[in-house]
Amino acid sequence: MNKRLVLAGSALMASLGLCAAAVPAAAEPVNGSDDVSGVSIDCGDVAGLIDAVNQANIDGGTIKLAERCAYRFEDDFEDSGNALPAITGDVTILGKDSTLIRSSQHGASLFRLLAVNEGGSLTLKGVTVAGGLVDGDGAGIANAGTLKLLRSTVAGNQATGNGGGISNEGGDVTLDESRVINNAVFDADTDAGDGGGLSNNADGTLTIKSSTIAGNSSEEDGGGIENWGTLAIDGSRIVNNVARDDDGGAIHNLGTATIDNSKITENWAGIDGGAIDNGEDATLDVLATTFSRNVAGRDGGAINNEGTATLTDSWVKKNQAGRDGGGINNEQEAGADTAELTLEGTKVSENRAAGVGGGINNWAGGVVTLDEDSSVTENEPTNCEGDVPGCDAVASAAVQQNKG
Repeated sequence: MNKRLVLAGSALMASLGLCAAAVPAAAEPVNGSDDVSGVSIDCGDVAGLIDAVNQANIDGGTIKLAERCAYRFEDDFEDSGNALPAITGDVTILGKDSTLIRSSQHGASLFRLLAVNEGGSLTLKGVTVAGGLVDGDGAGIANAGTLKLLRSTVAGNQATGNGGGISNEGGDVTLDESRVINNAVFDADTDAGDGGGLSNNADGTLTIKSSTIAGNSSEEDGGGIENWGTLAIDGSRIVNNVARDDDGGAIHNLGTATIDNSKITENWAGIDGGAIDNGEDATLDVLATTFSRNVAGRDGGAINNEGTATLTDSWVKKNQAGRDGGGINNEQEAGADTAELTLEGTKVSENRAAGVGGGINNWAGGVVTLDEDSSVTENEPTNCEGDVPGCDAVASAAVQQNKG
């Protein structure tokens, strides 16, 4: 058992235990929950909840948690590494601001709260999953089947592998009006994990609708989300996530990602892509989305693109890079497929780079295309660097005025 992991977990659980109300399950109760039939579990009855999950795995069904109640787990179920039996059937857990939480008792073992096996299906409504602590993946929930969260929260979980809050290994995860907040992955004397909030492997599908991904951190890639598979985000907020020593403060994308009508704000990356790092062979499609006040330690204050990225009707504003590409860095690596960046009806403004390309920096060999409805203005020290057709590369008006 890793001492650093135990100490970090103890500090986290102490804070959760002192203020359980700081981790609410959902913004409001689930509509119509009183009319749903199922097995009701008395407040705090962990043994009864375990029995109900075992039965639901066999017969399917709904388990109803007590309103505004915390179910505390001091040990994992039969040394499985999970607080509850792994989900193998069709199970719904229905709460009203109800919480499943790993106990903060001194010496408590390491375990996650929930696991969904291949072929299993779990729906959470009005439930918080909090305080999981594992030397591995998915401290809150590890999914290999089908997982749906409605008006639910995954908060304050920590892992040394991938997915501090949720790890998805070849399954299907959907978040609807839900939150993934304040989860972390960190180095435990092994390779540091990725995806502080969520990780989605190459065979996985992750859908995020009307949800918030906030305050998550990774020691390496993907402070908020690490995606190798298929990622779709719609009408959501991704804010204040951190990739401390690597790329993609909000999202590290190595698969296919589609983002629509969302706000990606105040995320940080130690190296590239303060908001998003889009890797080689990855595809990123963005529509009607705002990137603002994101920061990269090196390149691409908002976006670092090494694959194919298209931004439509979007706005990249007030981001910062410690080296090049205050707004966007289009990075062409030697021997790799062409890095292609396309802007359609998109504004890049008021971004700043300590080096070159305050708005857009394009490496030699990369391709940047701006349509007539796009603009790159008021960036410092210059709007563009490299071959960016249609971009006025002169210094912003503010810089020119200062020089004068």
